[in-house]
Amino acid sequence: MTKRRDSVLITGASTGIGRATALRLDAEGYSVFAGVRKEEDRRALSDEASGVLTPLLLDVTDSDAIAGAVARVGEETGGRLAGMVNNAGLSLNGPLELLPVSEIRRLFEVNVVGLLAVTQAFIPLLRSTQGRLINVSSGHGLLAIPDKSVYAASKFAVQAISDSLRLELRPFGVSVSNLVVGKVDTAVLGKILEERERLAKAADPAVLRLYSPLFEFFDREVRNLPGIPPEEVAKVVAKALTTQRPKAQYLVGPGARKMLNLSRLPRGLRDGLMYKALYGARNK
Repeated sequence: MTKRRDSVLITGASTGIGRATALRLDAEGYSVFAGVRKEEDRRALSDEASGVLTPLLLDVTDSDAIAGAVARVGEETGGRLAGMVNNAGLSLNGPLELLPVSEIRRLFEVNVVGLLAVTQAFIPLLRSTQGRLINVSSGHGLLAIPDKSVYAASKFAVQAISDSLRLELRPFGVSVSNLVVGKVDTAVLGKILEERERLAKAADPAVLRLYSPLFEFFDREVRNLPGIPPEEVAKVVAKALTTQRPKAQYLVGPGARKMLNLSRLPRGLRDGLMYKALYGARNK
């Protein structure tokens, strides 16, 4: 039987990367606290994990839920948390002109404010163990491309938060790592496709036609990009929690490396390449 080791909190563990990470760390012997938003997700995760994994109903935008999670984790661990993985997040894609402001606010509440609020609440528990904080970001946090202005802005914010906290928490022995993730084969892609269809139906047809190259590019290129299973990301999280010297930044999946390389190009060259990819065929 695997010996139980350190305690770790993971947000956004209902599906995808968060779920895969919770199950992997549970199998490796960690005492996992897995944040989910729905009761059915809590039951499903409990059914698949060991009896030691603890699903928590945790909405990162709910201050009462955060306080409750801190109290429970603190009580069950004696105030000691070895690791925290900020994975909860939303995706919002499309030309800015077509995006409802209410959905933009919601995305920032989850991806940025929620991440900050949960991290702030759990810092004392991480400090007590000289623990590790891991923020899950995206290649879009390295390079902002058309159609991703809102989502990219939130992920650039995650990059900035990680960079700031890495030094802010160093005096207490708390390490901060940023996971830059490329395309992952999860249910998110299906949600993105549904979202784009909804945006298209709600848009003024004349305005929608103006942005048709972006939609066509997504259908032609982005949808068919190879992805990696979420278990591959979970493997990197486990490494970041155990290695003697965790990296400030991990690139996970080929898409992440591509975005990093493109971000290093001179801005004019980069913009020209992207513009040609999007509109070149139409402008010939």
